[in-house]
Amino acid sequence: MNDLNLPTLDIEDIDIDEIEQSKMDLIEDESGGAIRYGIVGSGQGGGRMAKAFFDLGYRKTIAFNLAKSDLNHLGLPENHKHHLEYDGASGAGKNHAVSKQAFDDRSQEIFNKYKEIFGDKIDRILICVGVGGGTGGGSVMSLLDTAKRYFTYIGVENPNERVGVIASLPTSGECASPVVAENSYNRMTELCEAAEGGQFAPLVIIDNDKIKKLYPKLTVKQFWPTLNNTVAGLFHIFNLLCTKNSDYTVFDPADYESIMKTAGCMIFGATTIRDPESPTSVSSGLRNNLEKTLLASGFDLTSAKGAASIIVGGTTLYSRRHHAVCQWRDSLPDLSGYCPASATGKTLDARSRRRRRLCIRVGGASVGAIKAATSTELLASNAVRTGSSWLIARC
Repeated sequence: MNDLNLPTLDIEDIDIDEIEQSKMDLIEDESGGAIRYGIVGSGQGGGRMAKAFFDLGYRKTIAFNLAKSDLNHLGLPENHKHHLEYDGASGAGKNHAVSKQAFDDRSQEIFNKYKEIFGDKIDRILICVGVGGGTGGGSVMSLLDTAKRYFTYIGVENPNERVGVIASLPTSGECASPVVAENSYNRMTELCEAAEGGQFAPLVIIDNDKIKKLYPKLTVKQFWPTLNNTVAGLFHIFNLLCTKNSDYTVFDPADYESIMKTAGCMIFGATTIRDPESPTSVSSGLRNNLEKTLLASGFDLTSAKGAASIIVGGTTLYSRRHHAVCQWRDSLPDLSGYCPASATGKTLDARSRRRRRLCIRVGGASVGAIKAATSTELLASNAVRTGSSWLIARC
């Protein structure tokens, strides 16, 4: 054969088995939800939020940080934490420009980490950041671009509809720093404009200062775990309930996906309906819930483009009060007046047969008012315990 002077082909040295092995999902989602999320946390605040999702079974989770010390105290497995080394920096020092440059320059390294943790079996990527600090706020746009590029790589269509952001606003005390205040305003302006332009979906904004005022008795040690676990838990409620069967109208995974891909801002919450016999109990519960939302305020809800609701109660209660479900749906003028809301009865065995949970999602709230708002009044979302849940996004 050597006499033929045949060239050596590089492709002959490629190990096909190795390629196929690299495509396998080594990490499986254990959340039990309809949508398989890839969770990305950047910076200290984003990393804490990512940890809350991981604890709920969202195992496809990665925490990035320029400061290795922040990662050392984060209770995630080591392969789910990634220290981004850049020019010997030990953090971004509240400098968004430094963080953006680092994440832009290391985008391929980040892309490879996505491949390692996410694999091919993934439906959406959710990026969690705090906008007032350095690493998280400075990296969010770069992480968005890399996430959309990753979806294109694995052959998923419409990547803009599959990448969302949870952005956490600083407290008023933190905003006393001109640097933090400017970071927050600039980043939120950029995120709101991108969300309204359909560059990603959805945008969820957490107002830390509002939470401190609503729950003043929380200690410093309790504050962050309570906040992060509540927000992650609310996401999990919707993702889980849409997989459940019902003898009544079904809120299925396709309905859930249609709300999640609605571009713009999203708000959501949960509350217990303690008097199911009252025909106005749901609307009253929702109004009270909106006033205690964990997310910021300033939405134009009349521009909302989609809505969904889930009512959860014991089977005995439903068989006895099924006619009230439709009445309760019609008693939601603040939602159904401008959104195509859908009531869904889930015949789950709730602990109390005399209580009911309502979950509502609405898509399409305008972010126009945000541009004139202060950094602690940028947007809205809610997370009260169990009972009634609602969610609002923007098209």
